[in-house]
Amino acid sequence: MITSLYNHRRPTSILAPRTIPYHFLLASLLFSTKTTAFFHPSFIPTMVASTSTVGARRSARLQKRSLTISNDVNSNRPPSSEHYSSMKVAELRDVLRQRGLAVSGVKSILIERLILSSSSTADSPIIPTLDKEAEKDDGAGAVSNLPPKAKRTRTRKKSSLESIPESTSNKKPPQAPSSVVDYLPRTRERQLQYAHDDPSTNLVIIGVDEAGRGPLAGPVVAAAAIVPTNIAGIIDSKKITKEEERERLYEELVASPGIRYAVAIVNAQRIDEINILQATLEGMRMAVEGVMNIDGGGRSEKLKEDNVASAERKELSYVITGGVNTTTTPSKSSTNNNNSSSSYQALIDGNKIPLSMPCPSESLTKGDGREYSIGAASILAKVTRDRLMHEYDVKYPEYNLSRHKGYGTAAHMSAVREFGASPIHRRTFAPLKHMEIDEDGKIVG
Repeated sequence: MITSLYNHRRPTSILAPRTIPYHFLLASLLFSTKTTAFFHPSFIPTMVASTSTVGARRSARLQKRSLTISNDVNSNRPPSSEHYSSMKVAELRDVLRQRGLAVSGVKSILIERLILSSSSTADSPIIPTLDKEAEKDDGAGAVSNLPPKAKRTRTRKKSSLESIPESTSNKKPPQAPSSVVDYLPRTRERQLQYAHDDPSTNLVIIGVDEAGRGPLAGPVVAAAAIVPTNIAGIIDSKKITKEEERERLYEELVASPGIRYAVAIVNAQRIDEINILQATLEGMRMAVEGVMNIDGGGRSEKLKEDNVASAERKELSYVITGGVNTTTTPSKSSTNNNNSSSSYQALIDGNKIPLSMPCPSESLTKGDGREYSIGAASILAKVTRDRLMHEYDVKYPEYNLSRHKGYGTAAHMSAVREFGASPIHRRTFAPLKHMEIDEDGKIVG
């Protein structure tokens, strides 16, 4: 019929070509019997039946997961990642919603959140249960008793009458704001300790970080720390802009119970010999070795004098240690001071691991802002180096080292051009490596 309408001759032009319009063909398809069958009311029960089947399968899967996790809880064993990895994302979010946790993120993040909540809380985890009566198919599909999703509500402006405050007798007393714990988490540390499979030893995590890789003058300092006590304010030292705040946290760290730390100082001459990267890695290895070699015995007066970072020391590199209590014998419950029953693993900030490490090690990119032990080590390294730069400022006051800490600021570069390079300047760093410097540090030409 449609073709016959266009068989008669009619004038042809660019605006009216002799072709069958597509909207006529589309209309014929929409009103055909095969197409309208999809919208026929008889198709609706088929859709409901398929929805019921999907609901019943999902309820059965949740029931199976609930029994599996419940058996682990009854046996005082937290659910492992294998249990959670076999679950679907929707089921993982249902479990997280029951525990009052966040449900955002990809599947690996949801599994990690569930494992951490199971290992950190003493109470049994809440397992999503299914109502027995709801398991029966009543024609509309099985429905579980999972909590409904929060509905979005649109806020409206209050009228002038609603904005009038109630009487003072009906007012509730103001609640004090909840205290916020402001320190880095121990996420990777807890994961490693949870996965530790040797019951005869305790896994002790050593945080490692450095300070002073970029400056034009002064040493690079690496610190390794075992800090069992949580101290408010321990974050990445680069984010603590006030030097007084870093000093306060440093004193709290070295005085905290159970701490053990070591700080390695690598001077500018050593940096020029092996380059800054190798000097940094060497300092990290020395610091970890220093922490692991700390014993509970007393130190002689000679050792106490050598255990101080000072601008007067002439060694190319050295290590100072501290933090162990030498007056009391460590108890069996103290995992950080019992060398005979402890194994060690280092968490290192960055993407490089030094060679010949004395213990298993793992690098963590931007770890000083992600892991507590690395953040604590960053504060120890930063404060130690700042104190050394204040001492160097007394020896070389013309460079004003206490202000810029050896970084290549405009004032620092102006002083170098005027007075030359001091013994603590790194000759392999630009722009000094492009200058001709005599034995006294003066710039020639």
